[in-house]
Amino acid sequence: MNTKFTFTDEEFIFVINLILKLDAPLGEEYIPIQSLEDRVDMGRLDSLGMIVLFVWLSHLFGISEDQFQTCIRQGNLTIQRIKEFVIANCTKNCTLDDVKEYAERCI
Repeated sequence: MNTKFTFTDEEFIFVINLILKLDAPLGEEYIPIQSLEDRVDMGRLDSLGMIVLFVWLSHLFGISEDQFQTCIRQGNLTIQRIKEFVIANCTKNCTLDDVKEYAERCI
């Protein structure tokens, strides 16, 4: 099994935006993440949104939810920091097509 993380910065931002947009409340405009320096914390997401984001990432990259809880507790949740955490802890990899397919099945 290939566990090497292969997403570019742009692809990873796309994945984050896909997850967050799917979780956005109906009728509210979703403002996309633009850079790795953007933050995903309680200022952008509510507690359910945070859970949804990390459950998706957990499933896609084979990282336990306990490991993500450790990451969340450390704070400073920029996209760059989350990407570095995923790179360091992923136990499985997926492709952008896998992410899109998973998103379609989850709707």
